[in-house]
Amino acid sequence: MLAALRTRRWQGFTVVVLVAIIGFGFLSRWQWQRAEEKRVAQQAQTLAEQTPVVPTADETLPEFTAVTLTGRYATDSVRFVRQRPLEGRNGFWVLQSLQTEFGDFWVLRGWVPAGARTDTTPDVSSPPGQVTVDGFVRPLPSGDALTNRGGLPADQVTEVASAQLPVPGDAPWYVQAQQSVPEDSVTIVPVTRPDELQNVSYAVQWLLFAAVAIGGWFYFLRREAKELD
Repeated sequence: MLAALRTRRWQGFTVVVLVAIIGFGFLSRWQWQRAEEKRVAQQAQTLAEQTPVVPTADETLPEFTAVTLTGRYATDSVRFVRQRPLEGRNGFWVLQSLQTEFGDFWVLRGWVPAGARTDTTPDVSSPPGQVTVDGFVRPLPSGDALTNRGGLPADQVTEVASAQLPVPGDAPWYVQAQQSVPEDSVTIVPVTRPDELQNVSYAVQWLLFAAVAIGGWFYFLRREAKELD
């Protein structure tokens, strides 16, 4: 076996196997970290499914905190987030600024289907008068400004980011509505529960790939050593 390892071919093959094992290890660790992040998010969401609080705009709230807002939707503040499928259909998320006595908050009101042309803005009306929205806090990243619109309507954006909204809002988060009084005309976007089991399975798979690489290295090395003998 040592004689085989002294050849350049086997030295090169060994280096490739070592690099592969290290890569599989990093990928496995990354999947474990993703699973842990999802587990923490699941715990936060479970804790948040309690009595909603009435927030102020200067509060820093954890994601999935249950809140309730009462106010009026700002006129001409509707923004449609492109390419947001729901139940196999392409569509838009509907965002709008809600003006309350505690500040202005962006609210993900819900979802509407896309028409035959996705560059055409859907016809969505705002609930009239005062509305009460119950939902969950979601982070509102700064994102990138949509500088090259490529012919998109002015009220369409590509992501939920303060840089793409006409006003930043008073809070560093937005509210994903789950209930509205009076009832909204759009379809409520369900809160996606994180599934960490998928990431755990991927982490185990990468470890198995590393084990296969080690086993294959030993197998071919022993076979060549026997041929040399």
